[in-house]
Amino acid sequence: MSRDDYIGVSTPEEDDEWENKERQLQNRLEQEAQEEAHKHFVIQEFSHLILEDGPATAYSRLSKDAQEELRALIINEFTRRLTEANTGL
Repeated sequence: MSRDDYIGVSTPEEDDEWENKERQLQNRLEQEAQEEAHKHFVIQEFSHLILEDGPATAYSRLSKDAQEELRALIINEFTRRLTEANTGL
């Protein structure tokens, strides 16, 4: 047989392995899509909580680590805007 006789020919084991890899990839993509949908839902619920109960109440319900992260973000953003506003005066 020549090399051309082997092109496109695979064993049943190779076919099974390929199908398994495709299945794993599809499962991973579906899981990532579900995780993104869950994150979107949680963020929407948190937004609703802020609007319904107020930002102070929502903030107080966060873990201490989350409060620190949010506080740092707000301070950094405030400082950046203040610096931009005062640049060139």
